[in-house]
Formats: sequence, C-alpha cells, structure tokens
Amino acid sequence: MKRSLAFGLLAPVVLLVTGTILYTPQPEPTVALPETVHIAAGRQAYRPPGEFRQGTRIVDAPVGQMDVAALDIMKHHVSQADYARCVAADACAPAPSNGVSGVAQTFVNHADATAYARWLSDQTGEVWRLPTDAEWLRAAAERGFDEGFAEEASGSDPSRRWIASYRREVALRGEADLALHPMGHFGVNALGIADISGNIWEWTETCFQNGTLTADGSSITAQSTYCGVRAVQGKHRAFVIDFIRDARSGGCAAGVPPDYLGFRLVRD
Repeated sequence: MKRSLAFGLLAPVVLLVTGTILYTPQPEPTVALPETVHIAAGRQAYRPPGEFRQGTRIVDAPVGQMDVAALDIMKHHVSQADYARCVAADACAPAPSNGVSGVAQTFVNHADATAYARWLSDQTGEVWRLPTDAEWLRAAAERGFDEGFAEEASGSDPSRRWIASYRREVALRGEADLALHPMGHFGVNALGIADISGNIWEWTETCFQNGTLTADGSSITAQSTYCGVRAVQGKHRAFVIDFIRDARSGGCAAGVPPDYLGFRLVRD
C-alpha cells in the first residue's frame, strides 16, 4: 500500500504555553515512503542456512518449523534513483549505475544495503532493515525454494555430492540472465511482491552457519555463526562474502553465483 505524505503540515501538535494554544507543524519525511506489502504472521517449514556435517559428510540441515512475525516489505527493489539520493546525501557509497530510470540498484554489497536502510530510517522516521532469510522466504511465497540436497548429494562419495549439489542449483537458476530489466519485468508473486526470484538476488541479514548434526540427522548438536558471509536469496539460496558487489567475480562463498545483487527492505 502506498502511504500518503500529505499529513506533514496538516497534523498539528497542540502546546499549552501560559494559557495560549499554539499549533506547530510536524516535520514531514524528506523522501517518499516506499510502497509496501503486508505479510501476515505465520508458521512455516524452514531449513537453517549454512553448512552442516554428520561425521565427515556435508548433509542437509533438518527442516523444522519457524514462527515468522508479521512484516511490511517493499513491493519493489530499491531503485537506482532511490539509491542515488542516499549517495547525494553522502550517506551511501557510490555504486554503478547505467543512468536508466525504473531499474533496480545492483552491484551493492551488504554494507551498502544497510547504509541505505539507516538513511531511509533517518529520512522517514521509521525503522527499515534487511529481511532475515526466513522473512524473505515467507514473502517469496510460491517463488521461494527449499533447495535441499538431491539424494546423490547425501551419499558417501564427496565428488558425487558436490556435483549433485552444483547441478541442483544450476537447475534452479537456469541460464544466466545478465540483462538489467525494468522493475516489474518478472511480475508479482501471489502476495503482490514484484520481481522476487527474478535475476536479482537479494541480501538478507542472515549469517552463514556451521553445524553438526546428530547421528540420525534429526537435530543440530553444535553450531557456530560467521557474519562475514551472508545468505542472499533468489532462484536459490547462496552465500556471499559481505563486501562483494558482484558475486560472479568470485565472491560467492557457497552456491552458484547470482546474476545480480540488489535488495529490498522491511519496516519494523
């Protein structure tokens, strides 16, 4: 829903000063509020992100149930025009732009995305942040994927496991699409969110995890977190070093490299 900004100078604050009623205008946001989609709270199946071992084998983490709180998420990616305003305010680092209107900002890293979130929060008086991996999957709805290992990827042969995992992600990703399409090109999902799981993978707040599974694979017995690598979501989940702007250049720590890196934010 597009939120109106007309309230700025029309919403007075009443002050009592020596018996006199004064009216002072509330400050107006200096940028337009992004169009958002409300996602209801719910419980969903969720596979923890990262690398998990059972003995010497890399295996899938068990799928559990996770409660995801209600959230408001941007309908569209942050555009080049949006990001340029943050750069002009010296609040964001410059990022490549082709000067075309109506396209998403790509070639941004995790720090760029969080800097934009801080700037947008300052400008609007609301709290904006990157979604978690689980929040993104809930918002993706039918366009989100659980790319669990193929049967061969859980076998005893390490080379066969690696090949099976790679083929699985290639199949999900399809052919590389290196055209930067106008926003809206990939349509909307069942919840009305545009371009999700198109050719722009999106940064999340979720850190890479290492874990050890029980012998029966039903639960995680030990786990560590490394936030120098973050989960990015699109046609499949990948893990990208947080300072990388183009994962095709070699910064994809795990998974098939995304075509582009961009982002959208959620509002608390």
